[in-house]
Amino acid sequence: MAYQKRVLELIDPATWLRANTDFNPWPYEIELLRDTRITTRVVRKSRQVGITTTIAYEAIWKAFTRPSSSILIISPSLRQSEIVMRKVLNALDANPLLSEQLTRKSKTEITLTNGSRIICLPNNPDRIRGFAATDVYLDEAAHFQNDELIARVTRPMVAATHGRITIISTPSGKRGLFYKEYVGAVNANSNDYQTKAYNFLPSTISPLITLETLQREQQQLTDLEYRQEYLGEFIEETDTYLPMHLIQQCVNQELQLIDEGEPEESYLIGIDLAKRQDETVVIILERNDDEFIVRRIDAWSRMNYNDQVERIGMLGLRFRIIGGAVDQTGVGEAIVEDLQSKIQVVEGVGFTKKTKLELASGLRWSMEHSILVLPDNQKLITQLNSLHYKIGNTGDLTFESATGHDDYLWALALAVYAARKTPYRTGLPITRSFDPRNNLI
Repeated sequence: MAYQKRVLELIDPATWLRANTDFNPWPYEIELLRDTRITTRVVRKSRQVGITTTIAYEAIWKAFTRPSSSILIISPSLRQSEIVMRKVLNALDANPLLSEQLTRKSKTEITLTNGSRIICLPNNPDRIRGFAATDVYLDEAAHFQNDELIARVTRPMVAATHGRITIISTPSGKRGLFYKEYVGAVNANSNDYQTKAYNFLPSTISPLITLETLQREQQQLTDLEYRQEYLGEFIEETDTYLPMHLIQQCVNQELQLIDEGEPEESYLIGIDLAKRQDETVVIILERNDDEFIVRRIDAWSRMNYNDQVERIGMLGLRFRIIGGAVDQTGVGEAIVEDLQSKIQVVEGVGFTKKTKLELASGLRWSMEHSILVLPDNQKLITQLNSLHYKIGNTGDLTFESATGHDDYLWALALAVYAARKTPYRTGLPITRSFDPRNNLI
């Protein structure tokens, strides 16, 4: 019986890992672990289902049971590579019988007495050239830079050793290496035992993720973010970010703009200053307990900055403004300081990929959750609907206007940004989680 148990541990990774580590894989993880004869595995997963942990432990099993293995785990960044290696080291440190077989260990590499190695590296082609590997893992491959070059470098590594490659990721648009490999695996001949696609989604397949947890996350994310991150959907690479049906559900046909605020109400201001042919647009929101209501829209063209500052200052006298944001890109800090001398709570925001994603995401989130109330202003509606997103080579979103004009759009986004981060009376600001490293959409 002892001999049979030993043989089973050697051929079955799930049994070996249960016996030698603290890892007790879930059924979908066991499916991946036991497909040891598949030479190309492509894993489409949703967030927090534990597949990065699974491959770390699978690498341990292979290193200890297959002498002279060379296992390469490639992640989008050095930080993420070190996280994977930390999982490996923590598992080995917990078992003295395993840890005593280490002959070398660092933040990115371990070597065993049987000649096996596990190496974790960032997706830099120059760093990974020259390796011959029995196994290659591309973790979060949809977020790689130079992903096609990485593929060209890694394929020969396993070809020479008749090794295996595993490509894993949460989707990031219908683009790049991961999407191409996934579609290829799905379309592979049913008799092709060399290639297999896996779908580990939605996130509730993990016993650690409850439906209530997922519902809370859904409340904190835009619809696109939620579908991609927790349902594992491949969203369109380029599309309208704010569809007309979403805009129209926020429009109140009876809403009237006002010239002066009510003394007891709280207001937020968003300012997009004119550059070249655009208009300077100022949008003021009224914030009550559960809504952001557009109350005033001003637009000026061909006006010098001093006069614009004076006009905005007059608005500050007519509305009790408790927070605000202004696009300071290209106008300099001096203009922002002049505005702050009129309305002290105004914050300068420099437009970058990161900040524009945060602004656009916050705007969409407010619309999806019926917090934002819009007037029937055709110019504003047209610009909102003209915002298109595009997923870049690294999975980052960039935005552009289909009409070339977006000043109303960004003035509104800045006002919503200010409204969501400014405390209201004694309550907390309406907020949501935002981490640009996840490339949320």
